Amino acid sequence: MRDEANSLYIGPLYATPETALMPRKSTRKVATVPEPGTPAPEPPLADDDFVSSLKTELTKTQQAASAKTGEDLSQRAEINRRLLQDLWEVHNQFEEVSVHLTIDPSQTLFATFVEYPTKWTFKEVFDFGSVKTIELADRATGWGGFTLRFWYYRTPEGKSHVRGIFEWCDGESYHRYSGWMRMMSQAVLYDSDEDQVHIGELHRVLKDVVVQWYAAHLARTPESFVAHLKEKYPKGASYAKESYR
Repeated sequence: MRDEANSLYIGPLYATPETALMPRKSTRKVATVPEPGTPAPEPPLADDDFVSSLKTELTKTQQAASAKTGEDLSQRAEINRRLLQDLWEVHNQFEEVSVHLTIDPSQTLFATFVEYPTKWTFKEVFDFGSVKTIELADRATGWGGFTLRFWYYRTPEGKSHVRGIFEWCDGESYHRYSGWMRMMSQAVLYDSDEDQVHIGELHRVLKDVVVQWYAAHLARTPESFVAHLKEKYPKGASYAKESYR
């Protein structure tokens, strides 16, 4: 028999219908204190029209550089207008006999068409003075690499010149480490100081080359055209470039 006076009664060893709930401890949010020496986060930048302001500054820089070098971009712009107009007309004449040529810069950049491809006007917003290379490339099958090109360069004396060349492919060869390469040749058609370009002389050369180029397409062989270039005009650069087969 147990000693009731000296025992501690803890109740029945099973759950009662009403379960006792423990009181919850109150929780407080603790503010995060940055460590000493940690910089405070910067607020987001305001929209200051970055792109527009950058374009303005770059335009000013370009104008300052042009003024510094003494380039007469207004004269170059007139030469480029003439060349683009002439080469686009050549493009149209070849298209009439189903020979596809491409012009660079693209006609979509410098021209607004009323009736493609013959009725058009120059875009006033196009910067003709900034164009340094103009070319007309032959895209007909078997005529890859045949290109009429004009570009501006500086002589060792610092003078600005414009040069016109016709470039063609003299064949292909296989190289062990570089693969198939096109052997390119050039004939120098025209070269003059930029401020002494004679449009009449330029047109005379351009007409001679275009007629021979056109006739070679009608004959369906470039051989006579290449022979004419080699015979009549000074030899230009020769180089190899990758052939995309």
